[in-house]
Amino acid sequence: MILRVRFAETDQMGIAHHSAFVVWFEVGRVEWLRERGLAYRRLEEEGVSLSVSELRVSYRRAVRFDDELDLETRMVALRSRGCSFDYVLRNLETGAVAARAESHHVAIVRDGRAARIPPTWLERLRRAMADEAS
Repeated sequence: MILRVRFAETDQMGIAHHSAFVVWFEVGRVEWLRERGLAYRRLEEEGVSLSVSELRVSYRRAVRFDDELDLETRMVALRSRGCSFDYVLRNLETGAVAARAESHHVAIVRDGRAARIPPTWLERLRRAMADEAS
């Protein structure tokens, strides 16, 4: 997916603030699901959210205001109560990797307790991962 660094995401030097990357990764996850016919909003309407339990980011190169970025997002692990994603963020013009990240998520219900991912979602996510692996 293509992103553009917005002015509000930069510091005084015009370099994207590290917190913007976290937002971009969230956009990548939500769009990854949407592209596979799984709207995250529908999961939440079923009473389940995917809470971030861990996020690791390795910042490699600065990106600046108005740079175009290519964000590659992949689901790399799936369990009945959670999942994990990997991310690679590249500067579209130079091809340089700006950041790599991984996030781990736990399915929770509205009161914050851990829960199982609904069976229909789990099956569709398994198929999506299998399709990408082949």
